[in-house]
Amino acid sequence: MKKITVIGGGSTYTPELMDGLIKNADAIDCGEVYLLDIDRTNKFKIVAELAQRMVEHAGAKFLLRWGTDIKDGLQDAHFILQQYRPGLLAGRIMDETIPLKYNLIGQETTGVGGFSCALRALPIVEQYVEFVRKWANKDAFIINFTNPSGLISEFVINTLGFENFAGLCNIPINTLQTLAENFNCKRSDIFLHYYGLNHMSWIDRVYVKGIDRTQDAFNKTYKPENVPDSELFERFAFESAMILNPYLRYYYTTQTMLAEEKEAKATKGTRGEQVQQIERDLLEKYSDVTLYEKPLELEQRGGSMYSTAAIELIRDLCTKGTKEHIVNIRNNGAVENLDRSYVLEINARVSQGMIRPVCIQKAHPIAKGLIDTVKTFERLTIEAHLKGSKKKARDALLIHPLGPRLEDVNALLDDLLEANQDYCRLS
Repeated sequence: MKKITVIGGGSTYTPELMDGLIKNADAIDCGEVYLLDIDRTNKFKIVAELAQRMVEHAGAKFLLRWGTDIKDGLQDAHFILQQYRPGLLAGRIMDETIPLKYNLIGQETTGVGGFSCALRALPIVEQYVEFVRKWANKDAFIINFTNPSGLISEFVINTLGFENFAGLCNIPINTLQTLAENFNCKRSDIFLHYYGLNHMSWIDRVYVKGIDRTQDAFNKTYKPENVPDSELFERFAFESAMILNPYLRYYYTTQTMLAEEKEAKATKGTRGEQVQQIERDLLEKYSDVTLYEKPLELEQRGGSMYSTAAIELIRDLCTKGTKEHIVNIRNNGAVENLDRSYVLEINARVSQGMIRPVCIQKAHPIAKGLIDTVKTFERLTIEAHLKGSKKKARDALLIHPLGPRLEDVNALLDDLLEANQDYCRLS
């Protein structure tokens, strides 16, 4: 029977994950779920006790345990889900606010904010991978949601050399779900020419039951009669004949997104500050000892279909047959005009104990250019961490399309390093 360990088990996302585990426990042959967290506050206790009530009410046959002992949590684990947030929400708020001081996008997964998040994440990820190697099952898989997910996937697979690893995002599965609803079919009936990096991806072909329905998919996604010239992003997508990851708005309409961020911060706070209030409300809800299922209010937290993506991937790694997923893995030639070693967010065939990329030929030139640039940024950021090099960190920031220029890069980097001094040291 399988042991599944959730690092960051005290997250308010956990009831969503538990709901999926309960529904799929038999298919996974799940024997134990261990919620592991460093949080010794009441928050972890509240989340874990709700998870226990959910298990008991559903009559689930697996054992649920929770605690802060890393060895106990990882010992003989078959699957490790990473959903922790280095620096907690306070770190996210720093990632969102410091860049704004320099008139730059503040976002926790991309640009300057993603860089700051990586400074905190990489040392912690490195430790956990070592612990997995030391204590988990020898064939254990790590499935990652921790941000910045794409950069972490690149680090673990190509730098640390841990091959049984997949980075996950809920955007691909939500895209598939929306298309399935539009075409009145199952998600498994749809195949996408999907490629890029996490939160920076493109779709240029859509097949439904083996038939090319690309134009229909574009028309359903970006209805031309509803796309006035003022909606630059939607019109660009429609004219480019590609379905674009919504996070590409940061790259293609940077000034619009920056203005929206500034307005939001002034009127209702950054997204991190909003999430702080959502979490307080959720924890109050979770504290109700009569609650035994994930509450509807959890949808406000974001991460729609997060548990579905994770649990279906675990299920298909445990069972016979081959299923399609979209994950962050090494390219290995699947996208012909991108470096084979790049860790990309691409199509994969998943079978028992194995994830393999699916060949989709070439990326569009506009996508390739941005992928190459941001992948160089990722690798320089990783190099800055490994060498403790402030110069490499500065080079990384200067390369990123959403990063600073020479006028601000040194002051910005100093601010980021001071804010993250408990996690990293660069010189």
